[in-house]
Amino acid sequence: MRKIPCTYIRGGTSRALFFKEQDLPEDKSIWPELFTKALGVRKTAAGLSAMGVDFPTHKVAVISPHQGPEADVDYNFFQVDSENYYVDNRGNCGNMSSAVGPFAIDEGMVEAREPETVVRIYNTNTRRMITSRVQVKDGKSCTQGDAVICGVPGSGSPVWLSFERPGGGLTGKLFPTGNKIDLFHIPGHGDLPVTLIDCANPVVLFKAADAGLTGTELTSLNTRKDFIELVGRVRGMAAQMFGLVDRWEDAATKSTYMPFVGIVSPPQSYEDMDGNWIKAEEMDICCRSFITRLHRAYPIAASMATAAAARIPGTVAYEVRRKEHASRPASGRSGVVLGHAGGCTEVQMEVDGDEVIRGTVLRTANTIMRGTLWVDEV
Repeated sequence: MRKIPCTYIRGGTSRALFFKEQDLPEDKSIWPELFTKALGVRKTAAGLSAMGVDFPTHKVAVISPHQGPEADVDYNFFQVDSENYYVDNRGNCGNMSSAVGPFAIDEGMVEAREPETVVRIYNTNTRRMITSRVQVKDGKSCTQGDAVICGVPGSGSPVWLSFERPGGGLTGKLFPTGNKIDLFHIPGHGDLPVTLIDCANPVVLFKAADAGLTGTELTSLNTRKDFIELVGRVRGMAAQMFGLVDRWEDAATKSTYMPFVGIVSPPQSYEDMDGNWIKAEEMDICCRSFITRLHRAYPIAASMATAAAARIPGTVAYEVRRKEHASRPASGRSGVVLGHAGGCTEVQMEVDGDEVIRGTVLRTANTIMRGTLWVDEV
């Protein structure tokens, strides 16, 4: 068996296996099989000898020193599909981005500076920069603090993430079709207005009302066959237009991670997944994320795209955002509060016309386990 140093980390509302690239085989073509074996993603019971496939997320991050002065480390993200048995590294995970800075500091890849260390991260998936501000004490990243984020119990040390010029990482354009609204013709449903936006990750947005929803639904969406079929069709069509698949039907098995789906509606009150009462006046826009089931919060990369769309006139998100905020200028820095299944998340979104300059969000992260991972030889 092969033994590899590995760290298991929570970043935001996700978890992932972290590797230093120097500890992995030089032949990157065998990495996907190595990662699936490490996570136990197999069709047989042989997976019982690995980490296990019952994790809520199957994610891997590979970190290495950046070659050049513009960044400190490279961050390569991999999403492992445990149902269709493939590894996708075409997109990023915004939540796990928050763990990269602490990992790089604790592993000595970046010099620790108290009380705060700025880590410049180059995300190789989207070819975009992320700036991470990490609290440091005694040469290590802090984990304890009073920062609270929705979907994570307790509090932790704040990690501020700024996604720099995140538009067009996959397609080269913020709005890949050149339109801020496209019409998808859905058999049995009719025309559905959507916004396709490539910002931090590709995302397709549509209004809850246009899908026969109130926008405050939670797990009831997981049992609605008609809605699941609608989302599958919308996501597939969007995946084809983003260039992720050749046929929309293939998205269900060949692009299960992207694009994210966002369902948006005007601010409204509801009870979140933890039973907390979320008030309409606390948010700028109400939203839900759904791929094959409801996301328990709202993915950070999707938050970037949704907040950007909410700041840019002409998108479906802008049309439903809080009306008294509609007079905010197109240029400048402004917070957008998303009310989602897990509570509220604020994104500081800086735009200039139709260009996204920067999106900043608060996260927390902590190391769960560090040690040696034993994996079958590839």
